[in-house]
Amino acid sequence: MSSVTQLIILAAIALYLFFRLRNVLGTRDGFEGGSKMQRGITIDQPGRVVTPVEPEIDPEILKHVERESDAAKALMAMSQVDQSFSIVEFIDGAGKAYEWILTSFAAGDVDDLEQYLSEDVFRTFKQTVEERDNSKKVHTEFVALLDKSIRDAKFDSDSRQAEIEIEFQSELLSYVLDEEGTVVEGSNTRAKRQRDVWVFARQMDSNDPNWVLIATGT
Repeated sequence: MSSVTQLIILAAIALYLFFRLRNVLGTRDGFEGGSKMQRGITIDQPGRVVTPVEPEIDPEILKHVERESDAAKALMAMSQVDQSFSIVEFIDGAGKAYEWILTSFAAGDVDDLEQYLSEDVFRTFKQTVEERDNSKKVHTEFVALLDKSIRDAKFDSDSRQAEIEIEFQSELLSYVLDEEGTVVEGSNTRAKRQRDVWVFARQMDSNDPNWVLIATGT
């Protein structure tokens, strides 16, 4: 066999091997110099850990509760379910509700409060009014709301039920008049300080924006 024939055979073998390797390994086009990446190729990264990003807590919430507290987490969960929920508007509304409910209860006008009270609270208010001595007239005049602060908050992610506990500090004129109009209890000139702890509840995925008073205490 001549040397020329041997060279031709070797060249053919080399060309055959080149195309076989090219089919198996592919080309490097798409990985050099930032050029296009080939489709259908994936790279496993077993050591990579993806950490979900927690939503930032509303700074208004942090004005009322500690950042790492369960109350802060509950309030944040409420705002995620109902994006219209505002802690600022809630506290303002709770203060107005506190004044209205107190004065209505003192005047005996509890029927107007029914839709804003739980069944248990409404029943207690109604019974207390009915058991009052009708020969004496109770007066409660709201002087000032000195402070209102969130003591606790809870949220059930399954039922979407939210509860917020608020402490109120207020000044009231509270007194009782007899049939002749004489003050027989309390004072109609000197305000007294009062502390109340109320719990409001709401279904956060409900179309009803109103909160309901479900518990009262001091």
